[in-house]
Amino acid sequence: MNKIALIPIKGMIVSEKSAVSGVKRVASTEIVSFLREVQKDKSVKAVVLEINSPGGTPFPCKEIADTIKAMHKPVISWVREVAASGGYWVAAAADAIVSSNLSTLGSIGVVSVRPDLSGLLKHLGIDVDALASGPHKLYGVPAIPLTPEQKQEERQRREDDINLIQQSFLDEIKGSRQLNDNAMVEISSGKTYLGLEAKDLGLVDEIGGREQALKMAASRAGIAKYKVVDYTRKLERPRKGLLGKLLDGFF
Repeated sequence: MNKIALIPIKGMIVSEKSAVSGVKRVASTEIVSFLREVQKDKSVKAVVLEINSPGGTPFPCKEIADTIKAMHKPVISWVREVAASGGYWVAAAADAIVSSNLSTLGSIGVVSVRPDLSGLLKHLGIDVDALASGPHKLYGVPAIPLTPEQKQEERQRREDDINLIQQSFLDEIKGSRQLNDNAMVEISSGKTYLGLEAKDLGLVDEIGGREQALKMAASRAGIAKYKVVDYTRKLERPRKGLLGKLLDGFF
């Protein structure tokens, strides 16, 4: 029987899952593996991505998006509650996007945060003696106080990186969604939008839920009857052993 694969992308998007975290995460390595698996399976005629993600770091989001765009089968993004920042980057790589009128989409932008703990450590009576092979090696280390000149240089480098990533992000969205210049100016502010407003901007194709997304996927694949293969259990499969069971309680 013809199949449609339902692949969940839920939580913060990272390259690989770390050992312990209180934040729900999804690893690009797993999602890419699933996509490649269904690409090879001739019985799978289309894919629906069940997205509920606030974003993640740029590399894994792009890694998933590039894999989606390389698929030779219809891929539909179904946004449940949220597809923001890198989560929308992934959603936009699909052939079409379905979301609820109450879903949150957008937040297209890049953030760089550099905590400075040197004052706190000094207040606590803790001195940090750091040696590095070059002055730039210490940039980004929160325990190291920087001179005003170093702070300015580090800030400029972070700003340059943000601008580069942001432009890449916007180029991906514009290419995937075919948005006009006015829409691009609007979304580049980093605002979020509910489903209906997102549809008016061109960020969403259809307002609906799971059945609408499956129906669209089946239509694009040219099939009338199909079986849904849900990858949720594969993604959330329990780990073996006592340590695995303990870690399952964290993420």
